[in-house]
Amino acid sequence: MSALLQVEGLVKRFGGVTAVDGVSFGLEAGAVLGLIGPNGSGKTTLLGMLAGTHEPTAGRVLLDGRPAHGRGAHRAVRTGIARTFQTTRLFPGWTLREGLRLARGEHRGRRGRLGDEEAAALLGLDGLLDRPCGSLTSAAQRLAMIALALATGPRVLLLDEPAVGMDDEEAGALAAAVRRVAAELRAAVIVVDHNMHFLMPLADTVTVLAAGAVLATGTPQQIRADEAVIASYLGEA
Repeated sequence: MSALLQVEGLVKRFGGVTAVDGVSFGLEAGAVLGLIGPNGSGKTTLLGMLAGTHEPTAGRVLLDGRPAHGRGAHRAVRTGIARTFQTTRLFPGWTLREGLRLARGEHRGRRGRLGDEEAAALLGLDGLLDRPCGSLTSAAQRLAMIALALATGPRVLLLDEPAVGMDDEEAGALAAAVRRVAAELRAAVIVVDHNMHFLMPLADTVTVLAAGAVLATGTPQQIRADEAVIASYLGEA
């Protein structure tokens, strides 16, 4: 099966600093890729290039074989790539339903677009649609951000540290929700997170970045056993 998302030789330089250095990988529809590495390894910069907020210095991003890079964040969303952020970005006085309708906006005809109740059910937010986002728990707010991203009908979903601040039960519920998104919507999902107890059981494959370059790629089991990964990252835990 050909990859839905193909990343080819992505490079990002900021002045004399190379933040991402020749990163390549492919991801099929319905698959979950875990992206890990030490702080400063280039993970968030890579997500920024995929999401259109950073233009690559070199390389390209293909979605269904068509270029999907260097067009800006708005164009990336219209192409079918949506993301969440490390920090919560919600209007606290708005209800989740109002936020979903705003996020849906011009994407109403997009394949895979979910209704309010469908999005809430998929992410375990039943009964919370008409509550102000500021009144939701921290864990529910992070799930709400994913719901807003899904309102655009993405084919690729980028999640930047979605499990920050969650306890084991909350992180488990999040992992189940992400897996439902991948399986039921056939979305390709990339998850950046430092919580290995959350990420390793969730991911189909894991890519490890170090100093902006790919150190290793494999199944979670292969990554856990990789001596270079243990030395550079997992050994820190």
